[in-house]
Amino acid sequence: MTLLLTAPYMQRAALFLLCVALTGAIVSVVVNLRRMEFSVEALVHSVFPGIVIGLAVAGFPGILPGAAAAAGIAVLILARLNSGGDGHDHESGTAVVLTLMYGIGVVISLAVGDRSGQLEALMFGRLLDITTDRMIPSIILCAVAALLILATWRSQVAVAFDRESAHATGIRVGLVDVIANVAVGLIVVAASSAIGVLLVLGFVVVPGLVGRVLASTPVQMLLWALVGAVLAVCVGLWLMLSVTSHQISPQAIVALSLSLTVPLALLGRRIWVS
Repeated sequence: MTLLLTAPYMQRAALFLLCVALTGAIVSVVVNLRRMEFSVEALVHSVFPGIVIGLAVAGFPGILPGAAAAAGIAVLILARLNSGGDGHDHESGTAVVLTLMYGIGVVISLAVGDRSGQLEALMFGRLLDITTDRMIPSIILCAVAALLILATWRSQVAVAFDRESAHATGIRVGLVDVIANVAVGLIVVAASSAIGVLLVLGFVVVPGLVGRVLASTPVQMLLWALVGAVLAVCVGLWLMLSVTSHQISPQAIVALSLSLTVPLALLGRRIWVS
């Protein structure tokens, strides 16, 4: 644990993981309540072409704006799909967005080349390489995502439970849809380059599932999601620094710890009920 306390690169990694985990916990409650998991999957894969183009044009400084542009396009499309009443059409359209955007990213990445393994690393993340200059904008994006969800919390919950009734009470359902997708897009953009396109999904889905297992109200879900996220970060970093004999990916071990909170939550609920 001394390394975590003394090495600047480990301090930055721990701070960034904690920030993403807390923001992901807040966003994931809405994702879980509104059954947006597939939309999140589409958004996660949709940022890939933006990352590739940004890296090819401007190097690492171009990753964030490139991912943001790609996520913006995907958010607008997904929000439009959400506004439709047919669930089947929504799922089919989301699948098309996922396949199209990710396919574009793969084609472009093959065209520009791997650039010494950089594109491959973006799939799994390079958290220990993150600098303060790259971390600060990402933390700001996470903060904005969390504030968007918290500021529209009542509306998000109302739309999640009864979309038609929410509209009848005067809630601007379309705007709520856009805000939810923007919040997801912000955390995906903020975390994708450091945590990886493939791993960021767990941070935006799993904490809300843990909260759903243990809680009986949306507020309780939020509290349990936050507890599970923080616990996963602490346990993951402890395992990486204290147990393993060689260095492993911090974002991978934290994502694994996050996934293990689900069976633990199920076990805890079963013990409590019995």
